[in-house]
Amino acid sequence: MAGSPTAVGPGATEQTATEATGPVAAAGPARQPAVITAVQRDGSSVDEQIAQAVRSSPLLGEVPPGNVEVTDVHVSTVDPAVATARVIPTGGETDPATALLRHSAPPGSRWALTELGTAGVGCDALAPAVRDDLNLPCETLPPG
Repeated sequence: MAGSPTAVGPGATEQTATEATGPVAAAGPARQPAVITAVQRDGSSVDEQIAQAVRSSPLLGEVPPGNVEVTDVHVSTVDPAVATARVIPTGGETDPATALLRHSAPPGSRWALTELGTAGVGCDALAPAVRDDLNLPCETLPPG
């Protein structure tokens, strides 16, 4: 939608769902847009939750959590339980990488890092529509 907030950002926790309007029956009330607000129990933003999930993951290997910058967080609009982020080691330990995260359902609802790499992240795990939504490049190999 033009003018809508990006996938994550200050306004990303609130979205408006508008219902189709048409002739209103004489006995029925006029329909108003419904406002849906996501509840964040710990008060931290999605960006902060994802950064924490990356920093606490064993997939970082030898890179200390304090030497990681997490940027370019994107939550899929096709599947809001999937997100990506750019992970940049600030100490030069390794190359910047793409992180793939999944949000678990309650109870224990949280973001978890599922893949971390420099190429092919999400290619085997995600539907093509979700990969396209998150701009994940996946090479198509010719049949062999």
